[in-house]
This record gives sequence, C-alpha cells and structure tokens, in this order.
Amino acid sequence: MKISKIAIMVGKSAPAVFTLQRKFGLPVYDDYSEGYAVLLRKILYLQIFSVPIADIKALLKHERSLLELLKVDSLQNTPDWFESLCTMRSGPKRLLLSGHDIGQPVYGNTVQTGLDFKERARELFEDREMGADVLRSLNRYAVTLDRVCQRMADEIDLVQQAQKWCRQVL
Repeated sequence: MKISKIAIMVGKSAPAVFTLQRKFGLPVYDDYSEGYAVLLRKILYLQIFSVPIADIKALLKHERSLLELLKVDSLQNTPDWFESLCTMRSGPKRLLLSGHDIGQPVYGNTVQTGLDFKERARELFEDREMGADVLRSLNRYAVTLDRVCQRMADEIDLVQQAQKWCRQVL
C-alpha cells in the first residue's frame, strides 16, 4: 500500500508519517505492509505516554537485533521483514513493538536458537555460543522494556484524565 493509505491507517497526514520515519530512522518503501502501520501506531502510542525518543529507538534497535539473532528474518526474504511481521498482539512472550512471540517469557533466562529457514553461509560460532549472544540481547531489550513500561505506568493516569477531559470538551 502507498504512504497515503498508511497515513489514513495511523490517523496522521502523509507529512506527519514522513516525520515519524525520519525521527525514528524507519525505512522508506514504495509499498508498505499493514505491519508497518501497526508499528507506526505503536510508536505514536508510546509518544502519547511521553516515552523518550531514545528509548523508542533503543526498542526498535534491540527488537530488530534480537529477531535477527533468532533468525526470524529468514521467514521472509524481503527488506521490510521486520515491519511486515508487526502485529497488535501482546503478552509476556511477545516483543512490544513487533508483537512477535519469541516462545518464552521476555524476562526469561533461556532462548531457543538454531531455527533458521534461510540458506546461509555456515556461522563462525555454534548455536550454543550464539545462544549466549541472544540471551545478552534479550537482557538488553528487557532493560529498555522495563524503562518504557515504567514510563507508561507513570503516565497512564494522566492520559486517562486527559481523555476524560477531552470528551467533556468535545
């Protein structure tokens, strides 16, 4: 779909979507997936909760990196693999922005590695060693996620009050 359709899906103008793309370093495509709109919507929600831009960027970076280490990118051989898999689903086993289910709790201390669906050159390190990298990446993600969730918890009352006031005004 085109950028104008994405803009409608997220309730913003096309120039506002371009601004979000630049601000968060999101890729620009000729055609966008529905998942891209989901990702933008989640970013907008985080902004409503005053989550710092640096934390949103860190979440994006950590999620993409984690999913690459888990070789989720091998499920789709397209440049927009990350954005395409984004869903509004949530839960203890799902990453916040992508909504991808990693198979165990995000705050867990184990990960399943070695699931690769793409033809690749042999890795320098074995899955056992790669698992340590994935676990470190998951732990970095969890630290950032904690900050983001704390910010949302701190802001939820204010957002609810603002919504109530807005309804009274309108």
